[in-house]
Amino acid sequence: MNWLGDHDQEWSPGIDKGASHRVLITTADRRVAVDENGAPLFVTLNSFLISDQQLCLAGTLNGVTYYGVRTSEVAELSYEPLRPVLSQLNSEDFIPVNAVMQVLDFSEEHRFCGRCGYKMSASKSDRGRYCEPCGLTQYPRISPCVIVLITRGDEILLARAPRFADGMYSTLAGFVEAGESAEHACHREIGEEVGVCIKSPIYQGSQSWPFKHSLMLGYRAEWLSGDIVIDEIEIVDAQWFNIKHLPKLPPHASISRGMIDAYIKERFS
Repeated sequence: MNWLGDHDQEWSPGIDKGASHRVLITTADRRVAVDENGAPLFVTLNSFLISDQQLCLAGTLNGVTYYGVRTSEVAELSYEPLRPVLSQLNSEDFIPVNAVMQVLDFSEEHRFCGRCGYKMSASKSDRGRYCEPCGLTQYPRISPCVIVLITRGDEILLARAPRFADGMYSTLAGFVEAGESAEHACHREIGEEVGVCIKSPIYQGSQSWPFKHSLMLGYRAEWLSGDIVIDEIEIVDAQWFNIKHLPKLPPHASISRGMIDAYIKERFS
């Protein structure tokens, strides 16, 4: 398959071993500085735009090390919300932007110890944040989430969430609860959101996703029984679509789109 869950990029998280360095500028409300084309704006380490700011190391991709910085809005720059920025990225830009946002969120949300309230500092040996008085070390949070493509011959079941762009439908997703397997979460989430039963969820791949700190675990499952009954809270519409007549879909960089494209290719081969 050819999406971010299955790629050849040489990504080394938390390691600075690049021949060059790039810094992504973001704001406290998670907007991203962009260039004149709406693409993420990366600056150099010596840029005046990030002077006196605390940098967060994301990692090294294909010989380039990426950092992030969260600043107040700079008048000379343009900013866009994170979600539409991600929607237009290819895999080589998606990976560092996603990682930068997650390490910045982690650093901001773990300034103080959750056990004793003392100020935490960056660990010198790994990506954690350390509390010296009580010895607690916290690491970046990863939240597993299943995302499921439901198939029925030449049809796939797609749904709309309230936050989606106009006209866009996607595969169904939800977080894995404490104590359950990813496969059990597939069955539970599908039943809760659209009311149908599925069989044989088969793992397809994974993708890191920064809303927030999610690890998307992609599955494909066949419809077993039941009619669509949406929950009307997380889902505002769900329909069966013939793969020859699909609605507006998620961006190509997403695992949802990757699974859809892979299934269409199989059916037409």
